[in-house]
Amino acid sequence: MEREFLIQEDYLDDPWKMMVCCILLNQTNNKQVRPILEPVFGLIPNPNSAVECEADRLATIIKTTGFQNVKAARIKKFSEKWIEGFDDIQDLPGVGKYGKESWDIFVNGRKDIDPTDKKLKKYLEDIR
Repeated sequence: MEREFLIQEDYLDDPWKMMVCCILLNQTNNKQVRPILEPVFGLIPNPNSAVECEADRLATIIKTTGFQNVKAARIKKFSEKWIEGFDDIQDLPGVGKYGKESWDIFVNGRKDIDPTDKKLKKYLEDIR
């Protein structure tokens, strides 16, 4: 059986975009998020554009993921703090356990963690 590629793998070269994807993945799945990524990153290609973007415009694009108003506000706040700088990814708004585990695996290259998310767990099993 072919392995399902995680969205995070598509954004290894852009940690900010990868973390926006993690926020979008809250309370939903890859099938909901993948189709909207091109329009999302067309609207907000970087943290500065996310901060400047009207939350309503972003919410309209991400509506199919659910909780669109909450996620749009989180992406804006996350991007603001990203620009200011941070020591720990979990200090940024909208980054929970899943985001932290994704950061550890895909940005920090840690393969020795035991993630709580089943897809992250399967990913590590498959690449070991």
